[in-house]
Amino acid sequence: MFFSFEMSTSKTLLMKSRTFLTILAFCLCTSATLPLQAQSLYEIKFSDKLNTQYKAFLVFFHENNCYMRIAYNTDNRYNVVEVIYKMEYGSTATGLKYCMLRGSNPVFITEKTLQQSYYPDHFIWFYNNSTQQYDDLYTTDDSLFRSENYRRTISYVKLDALKITDSYLREFFGSDEMKYTALKKMCGITPVVLKPLDQLLPAKLHLVIVANTLDPKIGISCAVDRTNLKNEFRQVATALGIGFSEYIVDDYNFSKEKVLSTLNSVYPGKNDIVLFIYRGHGFRWKNQTEKWPRLDLRTSSYVQPSAENSMNLKEVKDILDRKGARLNVVLGDCCNDEVNTSAVTGNNYWSFQVDNTSDVSKLRNLFVNSRGSIISAAAKPGEVSWASTQGGLYSISFVQAFHQEISYFATGYCNWETILSKTVQYAWNKSLPQNCGNCSPQNGIHEVSVTTY
Repeated sequence: MFFSFEMSTSKTLLMKSRTFLTILAFCLCTSATLPLQAQSLYEIKFSDKLNTQYKAFLVFFHENNCYMRIAYNTDNRYNVVEVIYKMEYGSTATGLKYCMLRGSNPVFITEKTLQQSYYPDHFIWFYNNSTQQYDDLYTTDDSLFRSENYRRTISYVKLDALKITDSYLREFFGSDEMKYTALKKMCGITPVVLKPLDQLLPAKLHLVIVANTLDPKIGISCAVDRTNLKNEFRQVATALGIGFSEYIVDDYNFSKEKVLSTLNSVYPGKNDIVLFIYRGHGFRWKNQTEKWPRLDLRTSSYVQPSAENSMNLKEVKDILDRKGARLNVVLGDCCNDEVNTSAVTGNNYWSFQVDNTSDVSKLRNLFVNSRGSIISAAAKPGEVSWASTQGGLYSISFVQAFHQEISYFATGYCNWETILSKTVQYAWNKSLPQNCGNCSPQNGIHEVSVTTY
């Protein structure tokens, strides 16, 4: 079932408790720009105190969805174990920040003897205040994380999916596994044949982004999301072979007047898709009954909010619905509480590099074979939506959920309801105090009225 590979190992079967704290942590709150693409693949080589050598293959979607296949030799036996990982963040007793993946549920993929057991390991990256990054990957089997017991990993590299061979995958996967089949498609080993597009095309994707990029508090976050989301959906249109038009309201053009004129300039065809994304401040009137937030379109915080410099997210949806496009998607990454709340976190996290490898047939289900209207906001009434220099937690979560559902690994039918539900779930998890120290939980809201054919 597996190809073997040579490893210089200890022949002693390990029965000790090991912890694999691979600090491949995903940037929730600040640091480098988040690449908005699909799952990422990494290889990690490490050893334990007995000098047993391990080779690990990590498949990472987001901080609560990743797994690792770990291969090693003991007593002339080749072993492969799968471990599930989730992110954790914290500080040492001296205040040094770290992030980690904590493993659970180890399962032997190769045949297991009665005497064998495997306990998930820990690896850790510590935050360097000078570089503002998490530097160097260490491993330890000390549950107290005493510095004298840290060991540097042998290697840690990002893998180019299109350079991975079938024999490499067979080091970690059996030939009858669904994960193996999905990886072969992702890596281009198995050709993917798509049916010709149906009569719905020609079609075009109209992307409207409104971003408060000059705001002194959240401008950096909005600018990151603007750039990443624009690149993301341009690639979607290219993959689908449909037209693409972008309409950007940002910088000194940021105003209600400009938003309305931009919406009026969008003339979608009957088979087109319109995607509207707002990144900025949001609020609600004290006596407001509408659950959707108002978009704060002021150019200065010294100007009082009014109907002249704001509009409800639902107003945007109503304007677009009247234009007759086949599919409208309206997203608002903003607060939904009373005026003048600032929701910015200063937490620092690690950022993954990821690969743009998706199942185009799933993209077609979302954009070509769907008809209807969608609206979603990052926070329910009375809540804030958290932002950071890396982007809004909601925007980051949306792209994560989107990539997960269009992946070759996803099972079942790809649909917008699942994507928006997972977006809300992931953003809520990111905003929990244990994951984002100064944050309060945000609970997004969404309504999906879409039919597929």
